[in-house]
Formats: sequence, C-alpha cells, structure tokens
Amino acid sequence: MFKQIFSMVMLMVTGVIGFQSCEDDSNIIGGGTEPELVGCEAANVYDWDSVEFETSLDGNADTWIAFSLEEMTLFTVVIDQPGFQCTVYSGCDGETGLDPPLFQFETIGNGFEIGIVPEGSYWVKILNTRPNRMDFTFRIELDDIIYGCMNNDASNYNGDANVDDGSCAFQDCNVDYYIPELDDYASNVYFPMVLDCDGNCSPESWVGDGWCDDGSYGIYGLEGGVVPINLWCSELEWDLGDCEQIPEGCTEGLIEDCNGICAPESWLGDGYCDDGSYVYNGNTIFFDCEVFNNDNGDCDGQGRTSQERRYLNGRINILE
Repeated sequence: MFKQIFSMVMLMVTGVIGFQSCEDDSNIIGGGTEPELVGCEAANVYDWDSVEFETSLDGNADTWIAFSLEEMTLFTVVIDQPGFQCTVYSGCDGETGLDPPLFQFETIGNGFEIGIVPEGSYWVKILNTRPNRMDFTFRIELDDIIYGCMNNDASNYNGDANVDDGSCAFQDCNVDYYIPELDDYASNVYFPMVLDCDGNCSPESWVGDGWCDDGSYGIYGLEGGVVPINLWCSELEWDLGDCEQIPEGCTEGLIEDCNGICAPESWLGDGYCDDGSYVYNGNTIFFDCEVFNNDNGDCDGQGRTSQERRYLNGRINILE
C-alpha cells in the first residue's frame, strides 16, 4: 500500500517556533521583530511533502500546526509520548479552533487513526497535559484509501482494505457437496447448516448438543479438507451453554494477536510463522505484524507440522 509520510522540521529556540512557509522563502526562527505564534490565528496553512518534527512543550503549554489536503485521504496522527491532548479543527476562529472540533483524543504513545478526511485546510492543537516539560515526535500519516470488505469471516475479505465498502459476502450454507471420506453428501450428514462464530458453515444440530465446539472439532468442507467449527461466542450464546462463557480479555497464557484474537503467548518466537496459516480455538492467528516484531522473527516461511485427525461421533477432532 502506498503510504505518504509528511515531513517538516520544527525548530524551537527559546520557546519560539520557526516554520518554513511555501509562500515565503524566509524562516521565522525567534529573535527579530516577529511575534511568537499565538493560537491558530498565527498558524499559516502549509503545503508540505511531509509533516514530521521533534520538539518540546512545557507543562500545560500548547502549540498549533496547520496544513491542507488536496484530496480525500485516510488521516492518522502519531505522537510518540503519552500525556498529550490532540485536537483537530476544520477552521480557525481567532486564537482558537472553529468549534466543534472534528476530533480530540489523548495520546498513549502511538498513532490514532482519525479516518477519512476530505480535501481542505486543517488546524491541529497539541497540548501537554502533564506538569513537566516533555520531548515528543509528531507525525501525520496519509494513506491511500482502499475500499473493500474488512470482515475476515467473509468469503471476499480484503486484507489490504482500510475502508469497508459494505460488500462483504458470506458463505451460502445451502450448497450441497459430495464428501469422499464419508461416501455421502453433506446434505445427508450436516444439513441444515448455520454460520459459526468465524463465518464457516456448521451443522445446526451441533449448537447446544452437549459438546463444546470451540474449534477442536471440524467437518469436511466444500473445498475439501477439514474446517474447524467454532460456536464459542456470545452471538451463539457460547454454543447454547455447551461452552463456558469467555471472560472479557484473554485468559492466562493467552494474548491478543494483531487482530485482537486471543492466542497462546507461547506461539510468539516458537519457530513457526503465525501469519494466519494456523488456527487456535477455530480462529486464524496473526502475529506477523510490527507490534510483535513479525512473530519475533519467526515469519520466514517456516511451517507447522501437519495435524492429526480423530473421529468422534462424526466430528473430526483436530489435534496438533
């Protein structure tokens, strides 16, 4: 995905901020007769190739920047320190931004995706909410908008999409197919079928039948091979009571993966690349992202060993 990262250097000399304007080739760097910038009324709109700077702010002090977008863009603000309040305005009214602000958030040391922003001019106020002076890096990231289905349970899931276009399509659980291993048709073995927690077709009779279907059991799927069935979610009332209710957050030994799915912490850096190729509790697990250092370096094309299958009352028990 093409990503533009906007870059600008902010110089701070004795508390006075200096900018380079595209309409003025001169720098305003303290001293002289130029007044210190005060609020958004003193902020000029700049056309920057990039917006990124390092600076400091005294406790409870603020600073303003302004910029313009030439097209609709997916807009993210990154401040690498917690304790800052960032407010984005679509206009300037005197020393303050035009109310109401478009967005306001408190930083926790990472990026905040504001979302799709139309072309126009914007003013950003950065406030240090802490009592002490703090150094920080500010960056604006603008991404190309890629429309598509963002639900990974859908058959047309687009992993590159960053804006959902409502096109998600889910499996039709009424399509019959032949199962060579059982020498029978799915309509005779599994029908009627419903969608499970992961968007896979599951026998309706498995819901609340006394077995906890948490991804340990599977059926033969339309495309061949075994499809794990996961009925362990609130939408299906935890397999109608067959499974214990999942507490909020991950239980001991599990952590949220790149997509917020609970997965074994021991899978990190275990020699296997968890890039969605492997399943835990019926969910595909992703540690192949920057947050986890690409599965602590495991994502180099290695593969997990094949699975053993056991048959229990028509179910396929999937064991690693």
